[in-house]
Amino acid sequence: MGQAKSRGTKEQREAEAKKRRLEKLNISERPIEEIYKEFDLPNDSEFLGYIINIVESDEFVAKFEDTPDQTNIAYAKIPDLGLRFEDFSEALDIAKKVAEKYKTDICFLFETSDQFRVIPTFTVNLADFAH
Repeated sequence: MGQAKSRGTKEQREAEAKKRRLEKLNISERPIEEIYKEFDLPNDSEFLGYIINIVESDEFVAKFEDTPDQTNIAYAKIPDLGLRFEDFSEALDIAKKVAEKYKTDICFLFETSDQFRVIPTFTVNLADFAH
């Protein structure tokens, strides 16, 4: 038990494992200020989370249910109705399942004073996850 304590709390170990997994995909966190500047977002824009975009149909995953018997996915045409994720890793887990059928992007969703802005940030390529 002493060894586990020296590696940190369970939450710390999980966070480190998540960080290593994303680094293997060449994904790193960036300050939100950099994103605002790079995409010329107004200062009053609000980051609403990550959403999953089906590239060819330009639809967004609105609902996702995965059971041992079946997987149900509902789609929406407008990003505001998309299922939102606070954490990139959570979005990635679901996006990998969607990418089994469709070209899939994980996107930032921002709300400005007059519109929603969808900014693709990562294209899910299942070959990156093959063992």
